[in-house]
Amino acid sequence: MPKSKRKNYIIELLERVEIPRPKHVYNQFPHELSGGMRQRVIIAIAIANQPELLIADEPTTALDVTIQAQILDLMRELKDDLGSGVILITHDLGVVAEMADRVAVMYAGEIVEVADVKTLFEDPKHPYTRSLLSSIPLVDSAQDKLHVIHGIVPSLKHLPRQGCRFSARIPWIDASAHEEHPELHEISPGHFVRCTCYKHFYFPEESKEEQNHDTAQS
Repeated sequence: MPKSKRKNYIIELLERVEIPRPKHVYNQFPHELSGGMRQRVIIAIAIANQPELLIADEPTTALDVTIQAQILDLMRELKDDLGSGVILITHDLGVVAEMADRVAVMYAGEIVEVADVKTLFEDPKHPYTRSLLSSIPLVDSAQDKLHVIHGIVPSLKHLPRQGCRFSARIPWIDASAHEEHPELHEISPGHFVRCTCYKHFYFPEESKEEQNHDTAQS
């Protein structure tokens, strides 16, 4: 692409990601832009070749809530305009609930649960997924304490090469509940869970009645 056309295309991309005064921004350095503006420039770079798939790794990290919402709205608009698929990598479950159609939950380098977003939030099965969701403070709940996941994430250097990688963080579950080589099991159409330990999992603070009820449902 000739230099003159390239400049015009860059300005067009900056307009597309809703950057004000794009001709002025074209000549600015990154340190002269706000965090939200820099994020928009990165998105403009990502869509420059009109990709069929966008991979967005923590696209809202370090941005305030208002700017986060603007960036997510922009990504949603671009997805529709370009007809692109989006793989969104994030630790923010609120972003997952708002943006995702289908979710893969990862722990220690492995996918431990896959489901559509509604199923995942309403009927999570893997102990890690359930623990994550239980750690979220709820406005309409009178919780005395937030749930804390036992233990720490294993380092890559000492990562178990067989057995359930989450087993050390749920020591109250018997070792026999875990598979030696955990596989993803399709427990309902499109809903996959790794390891059989999900059938035996409960939170230690649950009453016996709740434990029995959950076991009967699973």
